[in-house]
Amino acid sequence: MRISTVTMFDQSVSSMNRQQSDFMKVGQQIATGRRVVNPSDDPQAASRAVGVSQAQATTQQYADARVSARSSLSQTESVLNSVGDALIRAKTLVIQASSDTLSDVDRQAVASELKGVYETILGQANATDGNGRYLFAGYKDNAPPFAKETGSVIYNGDENEREQRIDASRLMPVTVNGKSVFEDNGDIFKTIENAIAVLDQQADTPELKDARRETLKTTMNNLDSSLDNVLVKRASVGARLNELDVVDAVGSNRMINYEQTMSDLVDLDYVKAISDYSLRQVGLQAAQKAFVDIKGMSLFDRL
Repeated sequence: MRISTVTMFDQSVSSMNRQQSDFMKVGQQIATGRRVVNPSDDPQAASRAVGVSQAQATTQQYADARVSARSSLSQTESVLNSVGDALIRAKTLVIQASSDTLSDVDRQAVASELKGVYETILGQANATDGNGRYLFAGYKDNAPPFAKETGSVIYNGDENEREQRIDASRLMPVTVNGKSVFEDNGDIFKTIENAIAVLDQQADTPELKDARRETLKTTMNNLDSSLDNVLVKRASVGARLNELDVVDAVGSNRMINYEQTMSDLVDLDYVKAISDYSLRQVGLQAAQKAFVDIKGMSLFDRL
């Protein structure tokens, strides 16, 4: 077979270019720390890596949602704890006011303190989360759920609990419906309003004293019922916070698995890469030397 000088020259250039391309590819892998820099490096691994990357993004979205859910639930739990303390204080005051040894002036003083407790609970009922949304308003969380009208408090929120998807298969309520806390199972504001009204009023007849006694007795029963209800709601919130911890642990393990899978697919084996780099460098140098030798010679030298 006849081989021309041009053919030898072209083959030498092609070999040198191929060696240089391989050398640069390994260098790029080492620089990025990735075996698959471009999809063409390993199409199958690159395709699987895209799927894993999408799964990682979704998992991170759920993790972020759990952070938001935990914040809302933690604030709700804190508010319910404060409301419970306020109800205990309200009952203590009502018990104190029920004593026959107190004068009407003393009872009016108790009523004054009870008004402060009332305002405290009202303020807690209109508490907001870190984003300015009202905790106890359901989905109507852009305005205070409780408002005073004609001397009483009415509920303006809806009767839903705002939910957040914390994982693919779990949609969790992250708030508590205000009506179920402050109006159901012992209607709180109306109960305290009735107690304040009867304590502010002078009872100078046996009938008025009996009425006051009955009102205060009913108030104590309602406050007990309300406190039990608040404690149940708080326990429910606490259970959801515990569930978030469990789902967080599962999500973290899932993310670790995704990271390991991604590493197996595209990350670089540095020991092998450095060895390849050295071999490619030697190969490139040899190709360059061969090119220089061929460039400086001619088949006419062999004639």
